[in-house]
Parts: sequence; C-alpha cells; structure tokens
Amino acid sequence: MRDDDIDDTVIRRPGAPPSGDPAEDALGDTVIRPVPQVPGEDGASAVDDTVIRREAAPRPADDPIDDTVVRARRGPVEPSGPPAGAAPRLPSVPPAPTTRVPSIRVGDRVLRLDRPVIVGRRPSLPRILRGPTPELVTVPSRSGQVSSSHVLVHAEGEVAVIDDLRSTNGTVVRPAGAAPFRMPAGASNVVLTGTVVEIGDGNVIEVLSPHLRVAPPSGGLPPLPTRPSDPATGTPRTPRERS
Repeated sequence: MRDDDIDDTVIRRPGAPPSGDPAEDALGDTVIRPVPQVPGEDGASAVDDTVIRREAAPRPADDPIDDTVVRARRGPVEPSGPPAGAAPRLPSVPPAPTTRVPSIRVGDRVLRLDRPVIVGRRPSLPRILRGPTPELVTVPSRSGQVSSSHVLVHAEGEVAVIDDLRSTNGTVVRPAGAAPFRMPAGASNVVLTGTVVEIGDGNVIEVLSPHLRVAPPSGGLPPLPTRPSDPATGTPRTPRERS
C-alpha cells in the first residue's frame, strides 16, 4: 500500500471469493481516488475533480492511463472590484415619470394622481379594490361636515375624476370660469385644471395641471375663489338656494 492510497475508495465486485493473493484480488476493482492539488490543463486547480480509476494491478502512482476524470464545472471568475484606475461608478438615478397625470392640492400637500386618492375625516380603503391601492388623506373636520371617506380622486388620462363616496353633506364643484354645482351623492364628475372641490369645514381640493413636475410652494398658486354669499345676511349660499 502506498501513502497516496489512504484516501482511496474501493468498490469491489461482489460474488468473487478471495484467492489469497492481494494483487489477483484487486483485478476488476474500481477505485475512486482524489486528485492531488495540481493545476489542470486550463490552468485551474483540479482539487475539486473526482477520478474513477480501475485498478488492474499495482502500478506507479503517476500513471494516468485508463483514468476517468469527472471535473467540476467552473464558471467565469467575477472581478472582486473595479479595475485599477477606473472611475467609481455613480449610483443610478431613476428616470422621471413619462406619463402625464394631473395633481391635486389638499391643504399643504400636493399629490400626483399616479394612484387614486381618498380624502375624508377618517378615510379607509374600500372592501373591493380594483387597480392600484388608493392613498388615504385625512383632513380636519370639527363640525363633522366631512364624511369619513368623502371623495375619491383619480386620473383618467390627463384629466381628474371626482367620485362622491355617498357623503352626508355632499360635494360642491367649482370649475374655473363656470358656475359651481353640487354633486349628487355617489356621482362622478370629470374636472379640469383649476377646478376647486369643496367637501366641508373649509377643506378644498384643487386640481392642478398634468404638466406640473414639482410641487410648487403654496405662495406660487393662485388664491382660492370665495364662495358667493347672500347680500342680505352675508352667509354663503348653495347653488340650489340661488336657483
């Protein structure tokens, strides 16, 4: 036995009785022998290779005849870092959105309608969702004029759509340059840029241009139009009262 035979695994053919001669008994045996750590033909280490060797008779350890080598597959070696002298790679910047959708201003917040928005005193998601999950925007309502989920605002192309969610006190739409009107409970209405939607307790939703890229400061937007009032008492009147 040689020193390099210590780690060999011998698979012996069953059924053959021993003859007493070790050399003769070794005929027909299959030996699985680990390969020493030497470079392979491609320059890579052969430490992971498995050799299946048929042992016909004692022979020198460096005789590779009749050996079957099962070599582990090696992939390309990934570089551990940038090459010397290369400029550091800057972090990627996400591209600006290309789809034009309108935005709305609620209080001090400007929201892009890339997903629906539900505005109310205590807004909640509907039981059945179709499409993107709406963003919930809470507004104050001391007297309770604003319903828990008052309106849903979403985009249809470059225009905005207001859906009254069967609010208790209703929703008033004030288009730019046109007479205001009160939406029926549960109705939907397409609104253009410059439209102001009143939902109660001084809370308004202003529809902004789809070409707006960055939320402007509050001082850069035109002032909100005032509601018409009764000349006699000075109290605001609804469209129904003026008709």
